[in-house]
Amino acid sequence: MDALDDKYNSDRKQFGVIYGRRRIGKTETVKSFLEGKEYVYFQALKGTTQRNLKEFSMVVNSFTGQSKYYVFPSWKTALEEIDSYFSGHRYCLVIDEYPFIASRDRSFSSVIEAFYDGARDNLFLILLGSDVSFLNDEINDRASPLYKRRTFEMRLGKMPLSEALLFLDGLPSEDKINYLSLMSSYPYYLSAIDKTKSFDENVVNLLFYEYGAFANLPEGLPSDTSRIQDVYNTILESIAGGHHGVKEITDDIGESGAVVSTYISSLLGGEIIEKRSSFNAGKKGNYYVISDPLLRFWYAFVYPNQNPLPVSEWEIFSREKEHIHHFLCHGFEDTAILYLEELNFRGELDEMFTRIKNFNEFNKKLDRQVEIDGLAQSGDTLLVVECKYETRPFTNEMARHLRESASIFADRWKRVYYIFSGSGFSPDFDYEPDFHCFTSEDILKSGRDGR
Repeated sequence: MDALDDKYNSDRKQFGVIYGRRRIGKTETVKSFLEGKEYVYFQALKGTTQRNLKEFSMVVNSFTGQSKYYVFPSWKTALEEIDSYFSGHRYCLVIDEYPFIASRDRSFSSVIEAFYDGARDNLFLILLGSDVSFLNDEINDRASPLYKRRTFEMRLGKMPLSEALLFLDGLPSEDKINYLSLMSSYPYYLSAIDKTKSFDENVVNLLFYEYGAFANLPEGLPSDTSRIQDVYNTILESIAGGHHGVKEITDDIGESGAVVSTYISSLLGGEIIEKRSSFNAGKKGNYYVISDPLLRFWYAFVYPNQNPLPVSEWEIFSREKEHIHHFLCHGFEDTAILYLEELNFRGELDEMFTRIKNFNEFNKKLDRQVEIDGLAQSGDTLLVVECKYETRPFTNEMARHLRESASIFADRWKRVYYIFSGSGFSPDFDYEPDFHCFTSEDILKSGRDGR
C-alpha cells in the first residue's frame, strides 16, 4: 500500500503490473488503495473480446453519462473517452484479470501500449492478473508491445504468519494450529472460517458439503475444456497422492512423459504447483508439489469422494479422519517452516539463512533413510529443522536420532537445531546449547525467542 501510494503521489504517469496466484488478495489490495481516489475499475471476464468491450463500455458510460447501452466501436475509442473525461487531474485505470482479454485478442496489448505512450502525466494505470506466466511474458518478452513500459511491478504472495494469525484471534490453540496446517496464511481461506463452529464442522461445511465455499476449489485451472480439465485433475490428484516426479506421475496416470511435462509447465505458470529441490541436490533432486495446502487437501480427500452415491459429507469426513490427521501433521511442518522464514526475514535466527529445504535420501553409512524436515545454510553454519505434531512429547531419543541424521553432512559445518513439538518436550529433555525448542504456543505468538 505504501509503495502504491508513493507511485501515485509522483508527478509522472505510472504503469504498474500486479500479479500472483488466484485468491491471494490482489483485487482487495488494489480496491483498498483506490479508496478516496478517482478511478475506473474493470473486472475482465472469461469471454469474447466483444463481450468484454461491451462490459467495459458500460463502466465508461457510467462516468460520462452516455447511454449504458452504447458500445464503443473499439478499445481505442473507449480509452480515449476515459482520458478525455479525467483531463487535468490524477486518475487510476485498473484492468483486473488482464490476461482474460489479452490472451484472446493479441492486439489488445498494442492498444494499451499506444494508449499509455500517448497519455499525459495524470494517468495511473494498473494491470492485474492471476496467469503469472502470461503476464511475465507480456512485460518481459522483447517481442511484447508492453516490454519496458511498466514503471513498477508487484508479485503478491501469501501473508506472513503474524498477519495470518489475526484471522484466528479468539480460537483455541489447537484449532489455530490445525487451520494454519490446512490453510497456511492465505487470507481468502482464513476469512471463510466460522468461529462459532468447531474445526471439524468448518472442514465439512467448507469442503465436503455440496454447496460449501471450497467444494469446487480448483475452478479456474488453465483450461475450460472438460477433457483437458480431466487431465489436470488427474495430475494434481497424483501429486496430492505422493507422486512428485514426472516419471512417477506418468506411471501413475498412464499418460506419456511429454504430455505430463506440458501440463506441468502450464500448472507451474499458474502457480498451482511449484517446483522444489532437496537440500544440496542437483536436477535429480527436483520435485513438484501443490504448494497450496487446502488445494492439496481437496485433491487428497474431496476429489476422490465426489460421486453420486448417497453418502453424507459427515460420513466421508469420518471415514477419512485418520488420514486427515496425518495430513495436518504434515501441514504442521509447513507452518513451522513459515514461522522460521518469518524469523529469518526479521534477522532473528542465529544467522541469515538461505531458503529452507527438506531432505529425504537413503544413506549407506547409516544404512537407513534419512529424513530431515528442513535444512538451510549460511556460510559454515547448517540450520537443521525437526517438526513433530504428535500426542507424545519430544524425547532425548528423538534428539539423538536427529543428531545422527545431521551427521551425514560435512564436519566443518556448525549445526544449529530448531525443534518444533506440538506436544512439548519430555520432563527429562536435555536442552542442549545448540537446540532451539518451540511448542505450538511459541508459533502462535509469532514469537521471537525460543528456549
